[in-house]
Amino acid sequence: MHVGSGKTKATLVLTVGMLGLLSSRARADEPMKATEPTLMSESGDVVEVVDAFDEKNKDPFDLHLSLGFIQSWENAKIKRESNVGPDGQESSAGFGHNIENIASYKHTTSILNMRADIGIFHDLGFFLRAPLTLADDRSLDDLDGSTAGVNQQFGRASDTGTGQPFFQLPFKAPTRSGFDYIAVGLRYSLFNQNRDPTKPTLTFELEGRFGVGEPMHACNANPAAGTAQCPTPGNTSFDGTKWVRNPGDAGRSPGISRGTNAVKFGMLASQRYRYVEPYGGFWFMAEFQKRGTDMGDFAGVQGVITNHPPLQGGLIGGLMIHPWENRENHQRFTIDFRFKGTYVSQGRDYSPLFDALGSSNASSLLAPNPFQYKLGPDGKTSVGDYGNGKNVNFTGVTDIEAHGIYGGHVAFIVQAGQYIKFNAGIAFQYIQAHLVSSSDACNPDFTPSPGEAGHCSTSTTSSAGVTSAGTVTGAPNPNHRPNIDLPGRRLRVTEDYVWDAWVSGTLMF
Repeated sequence: MHVGSGKTKATLVLTVGMLGLLSSRARADEPMKATEPTLMSESGDVVEVVDAFDEKNKDPFDLHLSLGFIQSWENAKIKRESNVGPDGQESSAGFGHNIENIASYKHTTSILNMRADIGIFHDLGFFLRAPLTLADDRSLDDLDGSTAGVNQQFGRASDTGTGQPFFQLPFKAPTRSGFDYIAVGLRYSLFNQNRDPTKPTLTFELEGRFGVGEPMHACNANPAAGTAQCPTPGNTSFDGTKWVRNPGDAGRSPGISRGTNAVKFGMLASQRYRYVEPYGGFWFMAEFQKRGTDMGDFAGVQGVITNHPPLQGGLIGGLMIHPWENRENHQRFTIDFRFKGTYVSQGRDYSPLFDALGSSNASSLLAPNPFQYKLGPDGKTSVGDYGNGKNVNFTGVTDIEAHGIYGGHVAFIVQAGQYIKFNAGIAFQYIQAHLVSSSDACNPDFTPSPGEAGHCSTSTTSSAGVTSAGTVTGAPNPNHRPNIDLPGRRLRVTEDYVWDAWVSGTLMF
């Protein structure tokens, strides 16, 4: 009986000890306070929404203030199709199989990103973003010995008529700075895993961007003598042999804004499984150019094929890993791995050659295109109507080809306490090779009369630009510039890579 009693006591002590150990371990996975969420159920930052009037967590109001710095480096190669035929001679047949090196492109930006998130109601928050560009630098330089061929008369990048180079290497645009846009929006979690563990977190975001800065203008930091850094389009004249810029042009400021307003919509869904949280979603953005910008206002111009900036949309997939949390002290460490794929449609945009082409002194780019064509005095030929005051001048903005952007990032998020959080990371993107001067000569969706068809007919065009009336193939596109848009003369961006690095801090009230 004594022995049995000893065994019973030992068993009881061992059982109590194990229960105590299990109890102490279990408490690490439970909320330390009634106002805290359950450990390993709170969603990560990617789908987080500040809210208000939260009875569950006894949190009447949330305000997050963020300040971050982003540094970006882009490097690409600029090439041009060659219209050299099989016999080695320049041909009008539009051969595009030979590609010539033009320049290497570098673009660096430094941005101070300011953001405020304000809770409105349960899982509903309002945000305000104001990215301030501290420095935006763009330059073109030699690409495998291309300088001599680009800078010479009748070189690799020059008018086919006068032989004037489009620009000189090395080329540099002046440093830009200022606010591009101000963004406001709403974030809403339709489902929240922390509130209902049976459902994933599903967050929607709607953002409006409003261009507030001076729209960008094409500039050359080292212009030719007597030429403004940022010349005014249309301030030109014909000297009897070619088009030239008028002397005394005061020019314009470089500007910083894209000169657009935009609407962006997106959705992200995540499901947390203790230490890991996979997520995915999509987004779509449409931009609308503002009147009076170099994007162009083509309302009522029937020949224009592309009259708006590119539409953009993308898919996002990623994984957040939460290897460590201390809910008692409101601390957490998260690693965010993300992959992004973006589609950019055809549209008018500021390409890597925007400054170089827009500030060019080449005659073919200085010559205005007519708003429309009309029947000439002889009643047989179609001539440009330059007397209507709506001539289309080249600004450097070009029609770009549709392309994809692929990349990803890794971010490290540290919540150091209840009121402060830090985020740092790096990102990489590859931009698919695409044409940056690809405006078609004619719009086949319109069939004007032969007298208004200009060069969009089966008849031949004279050296003076006069076309005999014939079978109409479409309406002339006033954005078309033959020396950079015709097959065999088009310009292309290839091997375009972008690196980003950032660090930010957030105060949470």
